[in-house]
Amino acid sequence: MPKFLSRLVPALIFGIFLYTGYLVLTGHYVPEPPVKSLKNWQDADAPLGFPVTVNGETKVQKFNPQFNFHSPFERAAIPRAPRFDAAMGSENAALTYNAQKFWEMNDSRGGHHTGDDLNGIGGQHSDLGDPVYAVANGLVIYAGEPSPGWGNTVILAHRSEDGRILHSMYAHLNEILATYGSYVARGDEIGTVGTANNNYLAHLHLEMREADGISPQRGYTAFQFDRLDPEKTISELRGAKAEELNPSVLRIMRDEERKQRLQNLPAMDAESALKLQEFLNKKEKEE
Repeated sequence: MPKFLSRLVPALIFGIFLYTGYLVLTGHYVPEPPVKSLKNWQDADAPLGFPVTVNGETKVQKFNPQFNFHSPFERAAIPRAPRFDAAMGSENAALTYNAQKFWEMNDSRGGHHTGDDLNGIGGQHSDLGDPVYAVANGLVIYAGEPSPGWGNTVILAHRSEDGRILHSMYAHLNEILATYGSYVARGDEIGTVGTANNNYLAHLHLEMREADGISPQRGYTAFQFDRLDPEKTISELRGAKAEELNPSVLRIMRDEERKQRLQNLPAMDAESALKLQEFLNKKEKEE
């Protein structure tokens, strides 16, 4: 065989192989996911930033919880949470009880319970409309209705003292009082106890998670994944004695009524801020 043919034939065979592979890869049809809503970032049911064709037009989905991870900017904005308290009742959960604890098996629902079902001590609908509080300083990363079964839901992101990103999820709310993207202080009222569109007796479904992004998921499951035991987690991260009740330092510094008094003060640590709070309270009573 001539020398040039000994080089040309292998090159042609290799080229045909590459071209065949190109035809196979480009000709393979991958169906686009069905899209029901692109209304807004909370209602859209398509992957974040994934282009799809809707009615002949190419559009980009804005939100899907399964793909909505914290951006670097959002992650950096998550506030430090030096202390955790109860979500209902008093700061140490007085006047409440846990009707269905984390990871209890519920055969009728087909899995383990992913959170705590918190009720006022009266039971039934006696706690309908009762306040629901932020368990710690947090950033509101979700405020809406992910599904009828969840009802009105708020999710907060917290940065624990050991650097973990934790989420607290408050579901079945009657009313949402928190705004997406805003900061809330420990003890701020973020909603009221509801029934998830009359699907259940009034109660708060509270979840705690260690997660990288938003995903309401299911309330009953066979696998724990990123869920944490809410009662145990809040107790471990309490950061204070059980009988110690005091406001969040973030709330003190955010108090608009005292903004003028505080604007010329130097930077202070948590202990100094709490002492300032006690002084201002005493001064107001004297006035």
